[in-house]
Amino acid sequence: MHCSDREGFFNHDFHELIGLIYDSVTSEQGFFPFLQRFIQVFNGHSASFAIYNTAENALLGAWTVNIPEEALRFYSEHVSHRDVLVEKAISVNRQGSCRFVASNLDLGPDVKRLRRDTRAEEWLESYGACEAAGAIAYMDGHYLNFFRMQRSPGQPEFSYEELSVFDGFLPHLHRAVGLYTRLMQRRCGPAVERLVLERVDRGIIICDASFRVAFRNGKADDILKRNAGLWVNKDGMLVAHGNENARQFAVLLSAAVEASIARRELDDQVFSLEQGPQRITLIVTPLQGAAGAESMAQGVLVTLHDWSWSNEINDDLLKSLFDLTDAEAGVAAELVGGQSLSDIAVTSGRSRETVKYHLNNIFRKTGTSRQGELVSLLSRACSSV
Repeated sequence: MHCSDREGFFNHDFHELIGLIYDSVTSEQGFFPFLQRFIQVFNGHSASFAIYNTAENALLGAWTVNIPEEALRFYSEHVSHRDVLVEKAISVNRQGSCRFVASNLDLGPDVKRLRRDTRAEEWLESYGACEAAGAIAYMDGHYLNFFRMQRSPGQPEFSYEELSVFDGFLPHLHRAVGLYTRLMQRRCGPAVERLVLERVDRGIIICDASFRVAFRNGKADDILKRNAGLWVNKDGMLVAHGNENARQFAVLLSAAVEASIARRELDDQVFSLEQGPQRITLIVTPLQGAAGAESMAQGVLVTLHDWSWSNEINDDLLKSLFDLTDAEAGVAAELVGGQSLSDIAVTSGRSRETVKYHLNNIFRKTGTSRQGELVSLLSRACSSV
């Protein structure tokens, strides 16, 4: 932002962005309108609110604008556990200063080497970004919400004058994100009651749009106590054991939360976790509701099935119960085992379109319409035999 632009900015854009921050607390779209407007006003390429567990040094989820899922997956796997910009913001915060830091201003003379060694440069270049600026928007225990904006190579580098303007938003962001995380838990109440009635025989966990666990039923508690690859940390975050599992699960939660807030259809994501002899299948489903409904919940339903409590799925049983073909039974068994359609396509040597065709036939023969429903039905059917 140039000096000549400041007066006009504070007369309009600043107040508009402050309004969007507080609108986010109760808006069905959450913080996405603010993120989108922020990058428009400040000539940005992309932006995000990333949620971290600082005790585990791990990404737990993110609300993103203009960051593809593939880039988020790469970040979770290769960059998040040593993100030098986040580390710098935490260091500044511990020194008693809450302010924005920028990659071109605050990472010192070795910034190029740091970006290369941590693969941050590779991550940014993968989706057309370059420099980044960010700050801690909210922190509660080990729960950290980091607000970041990226710019592309064709856009100007960040200046100290700009960062001082960004700093003016931080008190408002802190208040709004804190209110939002508390409100999300209350919003989940009516939806929890309905979902639990429908799935009383399954482990149920509800994560709200701030990625915290808002509810878990008794069966979920039993599964968690068995240490089957999943746990809820001290800050109420649902975490998968193992670095790779934790990263993959964080990406699934992020996609589902975004779909829930946008009221966008998203296929159920089926995920398998193994811990020694134990194996559980998780179905991650965005919470959906009618637009404008007061009780509309935003977040994610995680349904758990523990295979140590039931018979293993086998192809012959599926064929006899639901009149499936050999190919359909194989696809169904793989889905219940936590494999994605892409995974099944690779291991079977078939195209994803062929696997999808088999899945649609399975839906028709079983009377289901979503992968979560299908996995729940098949696991119940085989458990009762």
